[in-house]
Amino acid sequence: MNDTALDRHLILEALARYTWGYDEGDFDLLADAFVADATTQGKVAKTDIGWGPMKGRTEIVNVLKTIRDGQTDQRRHCVHTVRFHSQSSSQADFSCYMHVTAAKNGGISVVTAGWYRVQVTKENDGFWRIVNMDAMLDAPF
Repeated sequence: MNDTALDRHLILEALARYTWGYDEGDFDLLADAFVADATTQGKVAKTDIGWGPMKGRTEIVNVLKTIRDGQTDQRRHCVHTVRFHSQSSSQADFSCYMHVTAAKNGGISVVTAGWYRVQVTKENDGFWRIVNMDAMLDAPF
C-alpha cells in the first residue's frame, strides 16, 4: 500500500473515532477524533435549523454528549461514498454521505441522512484528527 492510500485509511479512522464515539457513548474516543481547537457546524437543508459553530474539542464533546444523553434510542452512523477534494502528507479535505439509524423497541428507522465535509490534519503523534467538520442534513434528527 502506498503512502497516499495508507493515509486515506488513517484519515477515515479519524471520522470513525467520531461516529463510534458518539454511537457508543465513548466520549473519550470521540474527543480523540478532533484537534484541540477544532470547529464543527451544521444545517438542515431547506430550513432555518442549524447549529454551531462549536469551537474547541471541549465544547464539541460537551454539546454532543448532552445531545446523546437525551436520546433514548441507539444511534448508528453509517458513512460512505467518500470523495477526497485534496490531500497532502499532513492535510486533507474530503466529503462523504452519511445516514443515521435509530433502534428502539425492536425496530430500526432512518433518523436522518446527508453529508459531511471534513478537513483533517496529521498531528505530531502521527494521528489524523478533524480540524473542521460541516454537516448538511436532509431532515432534522
